[in-house]
Amino acid sequence: MNSKERVLATMRHEPTDRTPIDCWLYQKQFVEKLEADFGPRDRFWDEFNIDINIGFVPWPNQLGKKVDVTELETIDLGDPRDPRWLEHNNWAYDFAGSNIKDAVARYGDRRAVIAHMWGMVEGTSSFLGIENCWRNLAEHPSLMLAWFSRYADWLCGLVDSLASAGVDAITLSDDWGSNKTMLFSPRMWRRMIKPYAARVVQHARGRGLPVNLHSDGYIWDIIDDLFEIGYTSHHPVQESSGMVPASIKEKYRGKLVIYGSLDVIDGLLKYDHQALADYITKRFEVYAPGGGFIFNSGHFVQPDIPPLRLIRAYETVNELAPKYGA
Repeated sequence: MNSKERVLATMRHEPTDRTPIDCWLYQKQFVEKLEADFGPRDRFWDEFNIDINIGFVPWPNQLGKKVDVTELETIDLGDPRDPRWLEHNNWAYDFAGSNIKDAVARYGDRRAVIAHMWGMVEGTSSFLGIENCWRNLAEHPSLMLAWFSRYADWLCGLVDSLASAGVDAITLSDDWGSNKTMLFSPRMWRRMIKPYAARVVQHARGRGLPVNLHSDGYIWDIIDDLFEIGYTSHHPVQESSGMVPASIKEKYRGKLVIYGSLDVIDGLLKYDHQALADYITKRFEVYAPGGGFIFNSGHFVQPDIPPLRLIRAYETVNELAPKYGA
């Protein structure tokens, strides 16, 4: 079973030969430290059997400025099928990811390629700013709903482009959670965000693409809605925000793949040596039985993490992954 087959079988809740493995190494300063202490990132991915590569779509806001909520209706998003969304290279100084075209060309024959795109709240925040986005959900709901409808249609066009480019799945990045609670009420989320997220997810599923939700924080209150919408997996399932491992596994079982478990701060930064191995082992023991689990870091690995600690962590991961599958 190769990496692509292993990941897609897991997304379908089918037996595999081992737990799939990922590691989000897309923070430039950490990647440079890893290369100095260990070797190129590709060597790490090869030696530690990483099954997934992420290709990134740029922020939808390419205006070079923020706008007011009253300007959303006149913004020209451009053609979502324009190759520039797949070939973007003008990244932030601290970013070490690649665009969709390069990810598919370089890794598509040996790893599952997941396209990372920006969901309803995060995409909108790129235009308004995060605080203004949240505030306008309450102050200008009609303007926001009109924008969400137009933006969802645009994202569906982008999904068509990604499917044609040969990606294996997509991630909709859309942080909805905080510590112990959501960033807005479940009622507001169901009324203002869910219908438009569902439009994009269901369009992607219709194109045969699994859909991963990236949302940090506590989103326990809307888990049943994620099943209903049709999400395939959830990353990172942040335990430190109040998401309880045993309850998560029981709730998700057979419905949603758990994609994560190695918290960058409360796991990788906090622990080392045997304590880190014990942390990882415990999460495998909870999440891996019966499948439906892809091991991954909870976010980009940051430069305050010693590279050799990450190596020790993934040595443990590679010892544990073959113990779980069928």
